[in-house]
Amino acid sequence: MLTGRLLRSPHAHARVLSVDVSSAREMKGVHAVLTGADFPVPFGILPVSEDEHALAQDRVRHVGDPVAAVAAADPWIAEAACRAIEVRYEELPRIMSVEDAIARDEPRIHDYAERGNLHRLVSLEFGSVERGFSEAEHIREDLFFYEGNTHLPMEQHAVVAAPDPDGKVTIWSSTQTPHYLHKAASKVLGLAPARVRVIATPNGGGFGGKSDPFAHEIVAARLAMVTGRPVKFTLSREEVFYCHRGRHPVLMALRTGVKKDGEIVSMDFRSFLDGGAYGSYGVASTYYTGALQTVTYKVRNYRFRGLRAFTNKPPCGPKRGHGTPQPRCALEVHLDKIAEDLKIDPVDLRRRHLVPAGSLTANYLCVGSMGLGECIDKVVEGASWKSKFRKMGPGRGVGFACSSYLSGAGLPIYWNKMPHSGVQLLLDRGGGVTVFCGSTEIGQGSDSVLAYVVAEELGVDPFEIHVVTADTSTTPVDLGSYSSRVTLMTGNAALEACARAKERLSAAASEALGIPSSRLVYADRRVFDAQDPSKGMTFAEAVVAAESKFGTIGTVGSYKPPRSAGSFRGAGVGPSPAYSYSACVAEVHGDPETGWVRVPRIW
Repeated sequence: MLTGRLLRSPHAHARVLSVDVSSAREMKGVHAVLTGADFPVPFGILPVSEDEHALAQDRVRHVGDPVAAVAAADPWIAEAACRAIEVRYEELPRIMSVEDAIARDEPRIHDYAERGNLHRLVSLEFGSVERGFSEAEHIREDLFFYEGNTHLPMEQHAVVAAPDPDGKVTIWSSTQTPHYLHKAASKVLGLAPARVRVIATPNGGGFGGKSDPFAHEIVAARLAMVTGRPVKFTLSREEVFYCHRGRHPVLMALRTGVKKDGEIVSMDFRSFLDGGAYGSYGVASTYYTGALQTVTYKVRNYRFRGLRAFTNKPPCGPKRGHGTPQPRCALEVHLDKIAEDLKIDPVDLRRRHLVPAGSLTANYLCVGSMGLGECIDKVVEGASWKSKFRKMGPGRGVGFACSSYLSGAGLPIYWNKMPHSGVQLLLDRGGGVTVFCGSTEIGQGSDSVLAYVVAEELGVDPFEIHVVTADTSTTPVDLGSYSSRVTLMTGNAALEACARAKERLSAAASEALGIPSSRLVYADRRVFDAQDPSKGMTFAEAVVAAESKFGTIGTVGSYKPPRSAGSFRGAGVGPSPAYSYSACVAEVHGDPETGWVRVPRIW
């Protein structure tokens, strides 16, 4: 196996004048050296912003942008070869903040931005915002800044790529989205999708940071094809920071009009995202900063204006909530300030704005079940809120906040009418079940959930279920582990596959036992009569009976969420089959002399 290394840019913004790899190629132990000329096709996770190249073409846009790649016999030779590559740069002016991007159209980081260096501009209004403000008895305005941060999973990004004798290539990667990596790799490599296989290895943490297709994954595949040898990249911790895709730094302005009793009559929200050098999920992130405010609280008149700026920094993307923790923090503090202005309890202010179950929000998001009220009741009671709020003395207090998030996006990244997740079951004659699904285990327990769902439905022991996941050549498509989607979507697909399997099993068991199929129960590794449990057969016997009657027993199931009710630009961001809610109380102690802050209890 060869070791791969990337030569990265030391400059935040520069024109690449020349790349001389002759010395590196002549080094003993170096098997291949690649440059941007080997990767002319761009890629990106979103079809509207395919602005990345596996290796830089004529320009680098942030420190750490990859410029050349080496495959060598060992890590030391690979690093020496990278040092031997001579790159001539012409430094360009840099855009290092949202303020810079707004003020200066030049130099343009990308030519396709909506305006200058402003990647995406959003302006949406629902209801009559200005009329709402005219009816308000109190208006509060606040400005917030939420700093960006990165995922820092325990496992750095890593990939192994190996060529097959028939011209195919297999990529093993610590990715959250094997389906999208497969799509990007086949495009950039110029191979038919059937000739590229992606297997997601169990991740040592992802948190959104491994949701994009990355340069090192595609470069590894090309190096494997060129050398005819397996090639491995393991990024250093420093390189992981260059890959980034962390949480966007966001500046937010909130203006809310309320009645004297706290009723929100109008809200105006503005967000300014520092997106870094590339698109990543940024278009979606921009919309997400404004989309879910109305899911947490009922707001009749709502206006959202936002922008995402390109800057010469590592690109931002999805991290733990994807565009929602920043506005969530801002809105919760903003509501506390409104409650303070009106001299009302901040808990009571939230309670009066709960979104009714089975309702449509101002921005056309369908809220089915809604458990925020129960969450509030639990934490307020557990924390003894009424006895503590504003009653704990100097340096001590309790704070309260709520949140909401989606359980899977309502639309896929590439809009189509196909399922978001699929599950295939294979039942064997010994009573075992193999579950095939494209979902990715990143530590959240999704493989176990699949086993438990199938075990419960078929009445077998989870230890008799074999789960095969995240292999684009052997498993049905699942869109990936992100947006809290896997349990809901793969779970529903598994339920459908189990229901179809039980149709055949029940038909055969009913015939063999002389029992109506409607009375059959699946439990304890048996299929038996609900009215007389002694009358039945083992699950394995039911499989044999069904296979004798129908042939090999294999079934499939899939899941596709309902369509969005909105028809405006940006309506694809925010819809979800279900929304989850949370409430939290924190007790905080602060020492005014030292600035030391402790949080002794959380409810």
